[in-house]
Amino acid sequence: MSAFLFTAVLSACLGYLFGQRALSGVSSPVTDSGNAATSGEVRDPRTVPLVNEAQVITEAEAKLKPPPTPTPLVAATPPPTPTPTPTPTPSLSPELAEAPTPPPTPVAATPTPPPTPTPSPVIRTPPPQQIAASGQVSMQVLSARREGGQVVLNVAMQNNSAETVRFLYSFMNITDDNGRAINALTQGLPGELPPNSQVFQGTIRIPASSLAGSRALSVSLADYPSRRHQLRVSGIPVPQ
Repeated sequence: MSAFLFTAVLSACLGYLFGQRALSGVSSPVTDSGNAATSGEVRDPRTVPLVNEAQVITEAEAKLKPPPTPTPLVAATPPPTPTPTPTPTPSLSPELAEAPTPPPTPVAATPTPPPTPTPSPVIRTPPPQQIAASGQVSMQVLSARREGGQVVLNVAMQNNSAETVRFLYSFMNITDDNGRAINALTQGLPGELPPNSQVFQGTIRIPASSLAGSRALSVSLADYPSRRHQLRVSGIPVPQ
């Protein structure tokens, strides 16, 4: 520790001596023009005041700094707002100005279509039943239809008399509206009708080929052998 202090003191002394020798030939500047120093008078350099470096740097920076830009006192004038150009109204000629305004054209109303009538259901009336009667013995053609290559007549017979009535169907006579005789075959009809009996039904079958051009038929039948009861049914339509 003492060696360190000794070295520091020795360095300070040497620095002081070297500095004094360096300033031995420097003269002090003249500070007062009215009181001029004599030519042989030299000031002690130790009495010269030292310059403050911080102050010098501050003054230099103040000189180098540009002056502040003054703030304008006049406010900026806003740009003018464009005024819309008015559209000129077309002027009417005196003739058009004095002419009366035509009345509005009435709009024709669209005619409403009439409601569509609902068609009434067609009621088909069945043809009247063909009936032939002689006394209390009757024969009735119920219907006529086509069945394959034949025309079939449905026939009903009844005897309400007090005696038995006999028929021989081979003597049945069938003709068309042109007067032609037509051959036929009977099925289901009884040869005898008992007195006060019920209704008996059967069929008469006619070949359809023999009815070409025919529109109506007639059926004639008489009891056998007395022939007192003559039964005839005419106007029977031929089914097409």
